[in-house]
Amino acid sequence: MTQDNDTKEWLRAVARYMNMSPSQLALNAGLAASTVTRYLNDGTGTLTITGRSLDKISSYTGIPKHVFPGQRKLPGFGESEAVPYDKHSEERLPAWVEAAIAAHKSNRPGVEPWVMRGWALDLLGVYPGDVLMIDQNRRARAGDVVCAQLTDLATGRAETVMRRFEPPYIVTHSAKTGPSRPEPVDDERVVIMGVEVGIIRPRQ
Repeated sequence: MTQDNDTKEWLRAVARYMNMSPSQLALNAGLAASTVTRYLNDGTGTLTITGRSLDKISSYTGIPKHVFPGQRKLPGFGESEAVPYDKHSEERLPAWVEAAIAAHKSNRPGVEPWVMRGWALDLLGVYPGDVLMIDQNRRARAGDVVCAQLTDLATGRAETVMRRFEPPYIVTHSAKTGPSRPEPVDDERVVIMGVEVGIIRPRQ
């Protein structure tokens, strides 16, 4: 199977998993409906879909690119569920987002913005695209949303995640992804890097 066919199969599988038509999936991910439907229906092999479009679908669904729904990530982890906020990224956000971030950081050393990329905490009202203000100096308490780093000790590869802290574990709270295995915080493989002290939602 070619990479093009793999991408089409992934898109179809994601649409089925989300119980949506391909056009509805595209619209919900912030794309034109034709971006996906024309690509899927093209039999000539001349139409393509950009990596940025796939990134938007992945961000909306919480499903990593080319990882079929229901498949577990391979050892070594995949793309992080959260990334540091970058105001110079391709996607321009409203000016008020920058102002809100600056207000949160004012006179609070150690507070940094992170962008949520997955659905691990949707039951707590945290969604892909949300900007979470993370205080690296605050001690986590039971019930806090925390930014944590999971490290594969065999390979040294790490993944940044957002989780709820339920001592001594970090856990997901998601209707979309379902339950996951609680991860014990051991300050070696699982390290809490900070505590959420505010959420900014760029798209209301």
